[in-house]
Amino acid sequence: MTGTPAASLLRRIGDVAEATGLTPRTIRYYEEVGLLKPAAHVSGANRRYDDEDLERLRLIKRLREVVGLSLSEVHTFLEIETERRTLNREYHATTDPVRQNELLDRVEPILQRRVELLERKLASVVALLDEERARLERVRALRHAAVTHA
Repeated sequence: MTGTPAASLLRRIGDVAEATGLTPRTIRYYEEVGLLKPAAHVSGANRRYDDEDLERLRLIKRLREVVGLSLSEVHTFLEIETERRTLNREYHATTDPVRQNELLDRVEPILQRRVELLERKLASVVALLDEERARLERVRALRHAAVTHA
């Protein structure tokens, strides 16, 4: 997808904040650190965002809040996402099965990198969960021992 999106599809930052559940300040910060580039600037510093920007912001929010990725990890994930989207567009732009297969060969390791990143994060969360379960079991065992000795 190239060119400037149609003006009717562009949204103001306040509308984007409402649609994503992020604050305008957070959205601007994500721009400052390079996680987001708005679709357009109109009349000075007024930013405008398209559907792809909203999708990217929702992904950033999920990666930060649900998965717990750091900004650096989000940046890496998004770089990989940009590669994936480019290959996806190329795949759908051709009907040549040889070219499609080449693109699939290129996208597979990209997706594998994303899966590995998420698996590492999940393993960390599972390890922390296991520690907390062990603490809970120790407390229950101590409570049980205290009751039986009382």
